[in-house]
Amino acid sequence: MLVKVFPALIRSSIGDVPQPLTAEQEASCFFHPQNRAVTPCEECGRFLCSLCTLEIPGKTLCPLCFDANLRGRKMQNLEASRTLHDSVALALAILPALLFWPVLVTAPLTLFWIIRHWKSPGSILPRTRARFYFAAVIALSQIGFIVVVIVAILRVRR
Repeated sequence: MLVKVFPALIRSSIGDVPQPLTAEQEASCFFHPQNRAVTPCEECGRFLCSLCTLEIPGKTLCPLCFDANLRGRKMQNLEASRTLHDSVALALAILPALLFWPVLVTAPLTLFWIIRHWKSPGSILPRTRARFYFAAVIALSQIGFIVVVIVAILRVRR
C-alpha cells in the first residue's frame, strides 16, 4: 500500500486565499495566471500563488518539483510509505496455517515479529494494535497445537 502525504494539509497557513492580480507589472502564478505570486519555487524558480506553495521544512516547492522529488526520493524528511507490521504479523500467522509444516517456522517467527515491531511506527492513519493481538493468539494456538501433536505422537510410541 502506498500513501502519499500532501504537506499542504499540515501547514499552518491553510485557508490562504490567493490574491488576484491588480496591476500588469505584478508577477502571476505559473499555474494560476489570474493569481498574484507570493513566492518562487526554490528548485525551478516558478512563481507560485498561496494555493500552489508547498512549504516543506527548509524549502518552498511547487507541486511539480514536490512530485519529482518524491518520486526520485530526494527529500529525506518526507515519509512516502510505511511497512504495516501488524499486517505482516497477521499474514505470517494465517497464511502458513493452510499447511502444517510451515507453521513450525512461522508461528515463532510471528511472535518474534510482534515483539520486534511492537513500538515501530504504524500506519500513517490511526490504527489499533488489534491485528498484533489477533496474530499473537493465532501463533500461540498454532504452537500449542504443535506441542499437543508432538506429545500425542510420543505417547503412542511408548
